[in-house]
Amino acid sequence: MASAIVNRVLVFNDTPVKHDDIVKMTVNQLQDERTRLITVTEVFDAKGDKLSSEDAQSYSDAVDRIEAVQNALGKTPIGLAERKAALLATSRIANATSGLTFDFSKGVSTRPAWESDKEKFGFKNQQEYLGAVINAYKGRNPEAVDPRLRAAVMDAVGSDEFSKANWEASGITVPRGFINTVMQLEPEADQLTSKMTRIPMTAPVVDIPARVDKDHSTSVTGGFRVYRGKETSSPTLSKNAMEMISLKAHELNGAAAATNQLMADSPLSIAALIDQGLREEARSYRINELLNGNGIGRPLGMLHASNPSLLTVLRESGQSTGVIVNGTNILKMRQRVWGYENAVWLCSLDLFPTIATLHIESPNNAGLVKLFYPADSANPDMLLGRPIIWTEYMNGITSGQDGSVISEWNTNFLACVNPTQVLYGERGTGTLTRSIHVRFLEREEVFLFTSFDDARPWWTSVMTPAKAGLTLSPFVVLSATTA
Repeated sequence: MASAIVNRVLVFNDTPVKHDDIVKMTVNQLQDERTRLITVTEVFDAKGDKLSSEDAQSYSDAVDRIEAVQNALGKTPIGLAERKAALLATSRIANATSGLTFDFSKGVSTRPAWESDKEKFGFKNQQEYLGAVINAYKGRNPEAVDPRLRAAVMDAVGSDEFSKANWEASGITVPRGFINTVMQLEPEADQLTSKMTRIPMTAPVVDIPARVDKDHSTSVTGGFRVYRGKETSSPTLSKNAMEMISLKAHELNGAAAATNQLMADSPLSIAALIDQGLREEARSYRINELLNGNGIGRPLGMLHASNPSLLTVLRESGQSTGVIVNGTNILKMRQRVWGYENAVWLCSLDLFPTIATLHIESPNNAGLVKLFYPADSANPDMLLGRPIIWTEYMNGITSGQDGSVISEWNTNFLACVNPTQVLYGERGTGTLTRSIHVRFLEREEVFLFTSFDDARPWWTSVMTPAKAGLTLSPFVVLSATTA
């Protein structure tokens, strides 16, 4: 029975085996290991009572290893000096407080030192002192702290005790924490490609046949005609015209490199950060091209001048240069949009104050009719019944101006488009490949992101209605020029 107990102890007491590497460490290595372990345990401390069973075991192992490292470090000359300093500091505190009594019957004074010693610290009043304290905590930059406050803090630390404020007097022993999360601004979401007509690209170039049917004055089908005639009369033969729209998968790529040492030592996944960053950058780059791309080696943007079906609506004749957009502009833009039931409005947030106040006079003088409705739990911001996409890739106010006059706005600052009339093709999905050979001697790993896609409006002209006089298009912009 005793033998079984001994064997069981030998099985489970594996602490020496776990930490047998510690006896081989140098003093510097022991100090680095202690700092690393303290940082690890602080991560677990931050979780509080939300530790999983695996976390609890890892926490326990880390604490055991800290104890082993500290014991080993305590036998070194530096460790012995640390222990001596700690004992002397404890002794000084005990001597300084022995026999010390306080008379609380007279109250406790909270008068700041600067009030009694204005010449030393330089603060004129309590408000100025507290302002310096608030600014110090707000900025959290030691170099930006008011020099008077910095002097006050340092002078408050005596020369005979260890202090966190004095880096050389063991302030170095205070560990620094690390949060395993990267703070970042989430880039703008892609709200356009999901609304476009997706074309599967099984080859680098895909041809899509299209019917030439944009002139409805004689035929809505591009040439077919029908007639009413007698029973035995022969109908006139007709046919329609066709054209070809081509999508070519253009490459979009980006690269980054990271040292092998960083990837090995960082608690963050550097590869995941690079993958996420390059994909987000590609997404944002593509949004801009879908709106403004010139179609050469890249998608043709809906609002680019090379789009043959882009339709421009002029501002009203006599419209003030200080009235950037009015209700009549909006009505006339909507009047020219083909497929308005699938349309969205596009503009930058520079235009928000103007859009939010758009209205028209009711026909019977009953008051104003609002054109803009703010977002609620079910709908985004709406303009004349269709969603608004606020995007940083639409032109806005010229830099350095306030947008008070139309000349301070760039072209294509407001558009209404029907994205379903854009063909979007993607050849596979974006991939991230890695290589240790490109910069092998530099001991770096190179990451390469690539994707292949294309997009372009398939309309080769605006549409002429059968009877109406105004042409229509899925892509309508407001011009800065008046009629």
